[in-house]
Amino acid sequence: MTGGRRLLPFHDLRRMCQRPVSALTSLSPNYTEAERLDALAAYEIVDTPREEEFDDLARIASEVCGTPIAVVNFVSDTRQFFKAEVGLGVRETPVDISFCKHALLAEDMMIVPDATQDSRFDNNPLVYGDPPLRFYAGVLVRSAEGLPLGTMCVLDHTPRELDAHQIRTLRLLARQVSIQLELHRSLRRTKAALGDVRRLESQYRQIVDSAVDFAIITTDLDGGITSWSPGAQQIFGWSETETLGRPAALVFTAVDREADLAVREMATARETGRGIGEGWYQRKDGSRFWASGEIMPLMGEDEVQIGYLKILRDRTVEYQAEEQRKELTHELSHRMKNVLATVQSIVTQSLRTAESLDAGRDAISSRVQALARAQDILTQTSWSGAGIRQVVDEALAAHRAEQGRIVISGPDVVLSPQQVLGLSLALHELATNAAKYGSLSMPSGKVEISWDVGPDKDFRFDWIERDGPHVNAPSRRGFGSRLIERIVGSYFDGGGQLDFPPSGVVFRLTGSLG
Repeated sequence: MTGGRRLLPFHDLRRMCQRPVSALTSLSPNYTEAERLDALAAYEIVDTPREEEFDDLARIASEVCGTPIAVVNFVSDTRQFFKAEVGLGVRETPVDISFCKHALLAEDMMIVPDATQDSRFDNNPLVYGDPPLRFYAGVLVRSAEGLPLGTMCVLDHTPRELDAHQIRTLRLLARQVSIQLELHRSLRRTKAALGDVRRLESQYRQIVDSAVDFAIITTDLDGGITSWSPGAQQIFGWSETETLGRPAALVFTAVDREADLAVREMATARETGRGIGEGWYQRKDGSRFWASGEIMPLMGEDEVQIGYLKILRDRTVEYQAEEQRKELTHELSHRMKNVLATVQSIVTQSLRTAESLDAGRDAISSRVQALARAQDILTQTSWSGAGIRQVVDEALAAHRAEQGRIVISGPDVVLSPQQVLGLSLALHELATNAAKYGSLSMPSGKVEISWDVGPDKDFRFDWIERDGPHVNAPSRRGFGSRLIERIVGSYFDGGGQLDFPPSGVVFRLTGSLG
């Protein structure tokens, strides 16, 4: 029991699917519930089998948003049907325990960071089940007329938020669900029209002419183009007059033409009844675009094949977004490995050289915090680098009270991500040592920080302490000294030199920004 509520096992979803439920009652005044249900019924999507196109969208939503559960669902009067789901294991649930029935009333999107803090979900068995559903974010999936049919949503067992990129991606995926619905409906109507040649000329042409977002092409049995839709002209650039009678391979890239891809597609459609795929295609102006679609046999009277029907949709934007997501994921993984390696080195070396466990713990904490501040700087620039002045200012933030005693000069040059991390750690070590034992430990002490860049991007950075206590060279070098001299220098393709003259500590870093 939690807060007086009985915890419901998550696997009891299957049992609840059999319970009588209430219908939706309060909807937007812009439409009636009957109109919404009619629009949903028109798509004939409820109770259809799982399909890879929708499953892929759910998987992408789960991966991008980092949630264990993602669902493409459509809400009827008594239940919500899951066309695709990740992490649930059921195909439907009653509407009276549904988050999505509330989402239907939203203008565009509903986000519930923590359902236990939202009175709409008091006593909801899903919220207080085992495991519980605490977080929900759903974007409306709409009909072509704008009526809400369901949602593209993600759920989690713990409270959380989505960042701007995840929200944008969820909206794009919801749009893709709507596009898939339209594609399914268009294909269904097209296949029905192919059953009767006499109806084909009137009904098929009407569908083709209205589907301007799709390239719809018919060919004869040899692959010669016999019709070319307005959508095909819009996407490819050729008019119908320019294409009639020419081979359908016209739209393929040179590589695919050489590989006889058009012939192989027709063979697949002839042998299996349908060929589905995606790839690069070529426009009239020679530019390429990424498209997905399918090819199927075109049947005449008496179900005799008379040619082929090919339907394409330009998906370049979605393809580029997916490629960018993969690239960002790879880059993030690479960065995380580098950061974890740095943290591991800090922890290992700090404990190895510490005089006590408490001292080691303090050293680790301060160094990891310095690393985190540097990462915050890089996050602001999407890890493209950062200006050296910002790096210096942030590294010395803990010593702002001493700013009158710290003199900084040098041109504002951009450092690479690794150089930002390295210099931040070096400045942390130098400033910490100066505050404890060096010039910043006395009111009269000063620190001069300067840097310069030569014509060939030769880089020099100096830290000079003055007017502090008399300095004696240490009898042994700790991890901080090794980090300053060796590790940081390697990030600049150079080296560091740490000296201890009686007048104060001097550090010089030389290398290159190239």
